[in-house]
Order: sequence, then C-alpha cells, then structure tokens
Amino acid sequence: MQSRRPIRVQRPHRQSPPRALALSICTLAWACAPAQAQTAVAAATAASAPAAGTAGAPQTSVVIVNGVALVRVSPKATFSQSVIGEETIRNLSPAPTTTVQTMLAEQPSVFVYANGPTGVETNVYLRSFNSSQFSETFDGVALNDLFNGGVTNSAENRNNVLLIPANIQGVDLYRGINNPSVNSYNSLGGTVNFMPRRPGATAGGDAGASAGSFGSYDLHASYDTGDWKGLKQIFAYDHSSSRGWIDHTGDHNNNFYWGASYDFNAANHLTNYLLYNNNKGLSPYNMPAPLQQQYGYAYQWPLDYTNAPIKDTNWMDIVDFKSALGHGLTFQNKFYFGRNEYLRTSYSNPAHQQSATQPYTLEDTPTGFPFWLGTPGGPTYDPVATFGSSAAGTAYHFYGYTTTGFGDTPALTISLPDNEIVLGANFTEGKLHSREYWYGSTPVPQITGYNNAWDEHDSRSLWSLYAQDTLSLLGGDLQLTPGVKFMHAQTSDNDVVGIYYPLAGTVSDSEHFVSPTLGANYKLAEGLHVYASYGKNIKLPDISAYYGAFQSDANGNNTIVPPQVQPEYVQDYEVGARYMVDGLSLTLNGYRENFTNTFITKTDPVTQLSTFTNGGSSRYQGVEMQLLGDLGATAIGHVSAYFNYAHNQAKFTSSFNSDFAGAVTAGQPLAGVPQNLVSIGAVWKSQGWRVDLNSRYVGKQYIDQAYAGLPSATTLGAYAVANLGISDTLRPVATGFGKSVKLSLNLDNLFNRRYLNTAFTDTDFSGNSFVRGVSAPPRMITGSVDVAF
Repeated sequence: MQSRRPIRVQRPHRQSPPRALALSICTLAWACAPAQAQTAVAAATAASAPAAGTAGAPQTSVVIVNGVALVRVSPKATFSQSVIGEETIRNLSPAPTTTVQTMLAEQPSVFVYANGPTGVETNVYLRSFNSSQFSETFDGVALNDLFNGGVTNSAENRNNVLLIPANIQGVDLYRGINNPSVNSYNSLGGTVNFMPRRPGATAGGDAGASAGSFGSYDLHASYDTGDWKGLKQIFAYDHSSSRGWIDHTGDHNNNFYWGASYDFNAANHLTNYLLYNNNKGLSPYNMPAPLQQQYGYAYQWPLDYTNAPIKDTNWMDIVDFKSALGHGLTFQNKFYFGRNEYLRTSYSNPAHQQSATQPYTLEDTPTGFPFWLGTPGGPTYDPVATFGSSAAGTAYHFYGYTTTGFGDTPALTISLPDNEIVLGANFTEGKLHSREYWYGSTPVPQITGYNNAWDEHDSRSLWSLYAQDTLSLLGGDLQLTPGVKFMHAQTSDNDVVGIYYPLAGTVSDSEHFVSPTLGANYKLAEGLHVYASYGKNIKLPDISAYYGAFQSDANGNNTIVPPQVQPEYVQDYEVGARYMVDGLSLTLNGYRENFTNTFITKTDPVTQLSTFTNGGSSRYQGVEMQLLGDLGATAIGHVSAYFNYAHNQAKFTSSFNSDFAGAVTAGQPLAGVPQNLVSIGAVWKSQGWRVDLNSRYVGKQYIDQAYAGLPSATTLGAYAVANLGISDTLRPVATGFGKSVKLSLNLDNLFNRRYLNTAFTDTDFSGNSFVRGVSAPPRMITGSVDVAF
C-alpha cells in the first residue's frame, strides 16, 4: 500500500515521495553565438544556444573544421558544463528506453536508467545527487516537483512524463553550482536545461514510424508553418507504445507540442511553448532474484497476484516576452503555468501474500487488521463487515496526486563595454492534492471520512531575487562572474483525519537562504583556459517533512509536532582547465561539494514523538574529463568521436542517528552511487550514410538494505553496454518524392548484456536474505523510416 513510512535520512541516491508539476524557476540568461559566426554557423548555434536573453559569460562557441560548424562550450566559461546539439538528438535510437533523461548518459557524471518503456520509472543522478537534488529546466522553467523536488518517478509518480526528445533542440548541462541566472531552488548537483524546439522560417515538415522488439512502435509527425508576417509556428505529435521487456509492463505515450514566435519589430519578440503529455501503462516491480533466476529475467508477478495500472496527464505552457529597450538595456519576462495528475489503482491478492509456500512480500500489501476503527472522527470503513476480512477489504488502493501552479520571472540585462549585469526575480505558486483510499473492489470509492488513508491539500510559494555580473578584464583574458541570490519559501500542509492521520490540522513553515556564487576563467595560452568557481545552494524540505507532523505520543494523545528544520545546503568548490584547438576539445576538472544539514527524523524516548530536523553531513567529490574530437570532412567521410570519464565519490562525513536509517557512521559510502562512469562513442558520415557506435561503462555500486536506506555489503557488479545505429538518408533523386527519406536500424544493448538497473536487499518468510531488482532491457532491435517534406 502507499504507506506513510517514517521519514528517512535524505539520501542523494533515493527518490523522495510525491512528484508534482515543474514549477520552480530562475530566469536563464545566456550569451549569443559570436558575432563573427557566418549564416551557416548561426544555424548550428541555434541548436544549442537558447533564445532566452543574452546575459552571462559566453556559454557556447562555434568552431569551423573543414567547413563544418561545431558547437562547443565556450573556453571562457567559468563553470563546469557541456552541451548536446540538435544533430545528436535527431539521431537518437527510437527504442522505448530513449527519454530526455537517458540521452544524458553520454555526458560526464550522469547515471540514468528506465525501469519500463516510454519513460516509466526513469531515474537520473548527477554527481551522485538524485533528481530531487539538481534542476532540470525547459527554456529556463524548472521541471522539478515543487513539493518533492524530483522530475520523474518522484512521489510514486512512476510514469510522469512531460518532455520527449522530439520537443527539444539542444541541451546545456551545468555540473555543480552555477551562476544565479542558471541555477534553481534545488540545484545542488547542477542544472540541466532542455532547449525548446523552435519554429523555423521555412515551411515544411516530417512524418515517420518505427517498430522493433517487444511489440514497440512509434508514430510521429511535425509541421513548420514558416514565417508568415513575423509569426512562426511548429506543431508536433508523437505516439509510442511497447509491451515492455518485463512481463506485464506494457505502456503507451501520447505527446503534443506547439511552439510559436512572433516578432513585433526588431526590438520586441514574443514566444510560446505548449507541452501536453499523456502516459498510461502498468508498473514494473522490484522482483526477487531467485524468481528471476528460476523463470527468466522478464518474469514479473502474475496479474492475479499484484498489479498497478498507472495513468499520468501533464501539461505546461511558457509565455516569454523580450524587449530591447535601447542603451544596452534588455528586459525579459516569462510567465508559465500548468498541471499534472497521476492516478493509480493497485491490487494485491490476499491469497498470495507472503507465507511458507510463497516466501516473498508482494507490492501494496493489504492490512490484516482495521487499526483505524475507533479513532475519534476517523474513517468508518469496516473491511471485515463489508468484504469478510481486513485483507480482502483493503486489497485495492487508489492513489492520486494532482498539482497545479503558475509563476513569473522578470529579468533586466544591462550591457556595458566590459561587463554585463543581470537583475532578476521569480515568484512561483503551487497547489498539491495528494490522496489515497482503500477498498475491497474497484473502482475504489473516494469518500473522505470513510475509507481515506489520507487526503491532504498543500501549498508552496517560492520567490527569489538575484544579481550577477560578468566582467571581462585584461583585454578579455580574464572572465569573472560574481552573483548572489536570495530565496524564500512558504509551505503549508492541511490534512483531514485518515487511516494514517490520528487528527486533522494544518502545519506551516517558512525557510530562506542566501546563495552566493563566483566563477573565474583565465586564458593561459592560445586555446588553453583555466577556471575555478565557488557556489552555495539549497534543497528545500519535501512535503513529507510536514505530513509526518501528525502523531500520537506514548500515552495515545494526538498531537502535532511541527518540523524544526533548515534547508539542506551544499558548498561547491571547482577547478578545471579547457584546451580547444580546431576540432579538438579537452576539459578536465575536479570538484568537492560539502553537503550540510542532512534531513533526519529523531524520536524522543519518553514521549515517543518524532521531530523532523537537521543532522549530519556528507561529501561529494570527484574528477571529470571530457574529450571531443571532430575531424570534419576527410577522405573516408566525416568522423567525430568522444570520450568521457567521471570518478564520483559520496560519503558521510559525520556520525549521527536517524530513526529510520539507524546509526550512520562517518566514512560510510552512499548506496546506488557507481564511483566510475565511462562513455565513449564515434560517428561516421558519408553521402547520406551515418553510423553511430557508442558504449557506456557503469562501475559497481553498493545497494540498500530494504526499509533502512543504508548501504549493505552487497553490490551490483560493473557492466558495459554497447549500442549501434545505422542510417541512410536518400534524396529526391533516389526516392521520387519528399525532401528526403531516412531509413534507420538501431541495435541497443548490442551484445545482450544482462544486468539489474537497481536493487536492494530483503529477507524472505524464513528470514533468509536475498536481492530484489529490476531487470535492465536486453538487446533491442528497431527499424524506422522518416520522410521530410
């Protein structure tokens, strides 16, 4: 069941409860491509340089190698970052495992996997921080849940998908703390900005289809209206479906995208991006390894044992106005709003619960005793009287999670001869309705005061002010980017009496924090730059810190224990060097992030009341290397390659006690954190042909003990996965219609490597320890055809 478990130590490798609509924000301020870039180069730059403003140190630069425009991180950038261009995105594998998160795996310090097809249970980590501890943004608007921090698979929102690769035109990935115009409210590990797919000036479109392993297929189409009296629009639709590589995990996804821009005149511009996504399927489960070994990697509980149909509907709209006021002044304002609704009705058969003959616990276990009956003002549902037993009467659980929100973020950029100042602000308001109801049949009635496990209404208001400067000194050889941001949050949780709530009431709290940043970059020699940076940012408490305040003490008295907590925060120190010459780019950097004010729960031994508070600290440190090489056009065709390596280490640096996790010891590593990540790839292109070959290596990782949140001695072994893509783009002379026809064949997990995405240790009915895990996808073969017109 969707139980209200005790609050655990906030761990960087674990997803925290409920997931909401993308609502936190900081206005992004960017640099344009170099003025000397030619028209062809400008088109390439558009794939990786967002249209949101002009502030800050140069983010990207353009290099021409044998007539080919290459977009790279600017050698003058003062923080650690990397980019993914549009060409890479348009040539991703159409396999059902490809999402906007899994495509990040080619970047340093990114560990990501999907437990199901078309985005189901996608988990992503940056420098060992989970998705609730770094920001993912779309055109500068954060996709992070306002109440629980995560983006995907947070708060049991297992198939919360908003973005797909077809919606985006490029990615800027900032590792670590960045300047205040880029980072957001929970940007501990960094910020990933997905840049919108923008409408073009020429009318045209494309349509395509793919089909492959496990009954997977995709249908998609888009149309660009071209420039009509200053108005440009693009419309896109995508439908994908798969029965999944694990039994009973079928899923399908529908996505609609609309992008529009209008030029009032040379100084005033308006853009709008609308996203709508609907996902429906069945949940994958962590399965006992002995059953996987007995029945195969694809085995999952039969549907008459347990199942959980899931449905998520998510949309967001961003309206962006930008005006050049003259005299070096540029004003920009973004208004955004949206909604997310996740619905799940799970079933767990009382006849197949853990026993001597079926030794493993099932998901969403029904309760054996109606412990809530007799609670003053509490639920009156009697499962025994209605269905004959408590287990039969609580076999179905409905869980709903609905968020709505809106926000606004203005920014003023002041461009001076040797520096650029950005003054910005943000206000974001969100509402959450989280509820769960139990019953013995479906549809589950949703009657507050009768069968509600909980029914809560929450609100959170965020606002921030920031200022940053970009100074160019010593003839442009020295770049400095000082900045500061003030952040404030007001949170309220209102609960009625429920199965998990002995009393009704409201808990409120506020937090504030000052976040300073400083970056510096110095040119040592032609093509060689060194940089260093410092930053400080926070993680706000999840809403679970507030709903855990409703308790009963040792004498059975109901009471509210407000959280006594300050935001978690990180201090980040970075040093690095970049060497760029022609098509070669080498970046090497080291970082240390000191994590302080870890969220924990402590219980008074006399009153037995628990308090959510701060305690303990940890350290994240590592080394990252990125090598990019592009030879441009050669005698054998266009050849490019990349090699990335990251060593990430995350350990507790103090000893403390938490009720849920127990004793935490200084020096103890965090589970779910592979210390070594390697990605390598090469691309060959010639006369319409393209071959992509890439591989990633994930080092061993410790796994959690069930229900404890602390690492066991058990590890998941290291593994390497290779992928191959081959395509041929035919022009009209060969096809007789359209601008081009592209035929593709993709083989993901080329050598059929078998491994587990994620796992934890558990005990069976007899007390024997075993591992539960989710099988990673085996080899997948996908063929596709795309027609441009």
